[in-house]
Amino acid sequence: MDTRQLLRKEIETIPDTLVEEILRFVKALKERNLPALSRELLDASESALARDWLREEEDIAWKNL
Repeated sequence: MDTRQLLRKEIETIPDTLVEEILRFVKALKERNLPALSRELLDASESALARDWLREEEDIAWKNL
């Protein structure tokens, strides 16, 4: 049984008031970690696209803006 399955099993056995508290906790964890995940994605994108951004053609295309 994996961790998600164990968590589901535990949640099924507790009172609804605790389920609501767990839901708030899970949402808070996701929100707290979202900026870190977003930063990792941005960093990965930047390195992958850098070769296109740093071309002379790009400089010419954007110089009038």
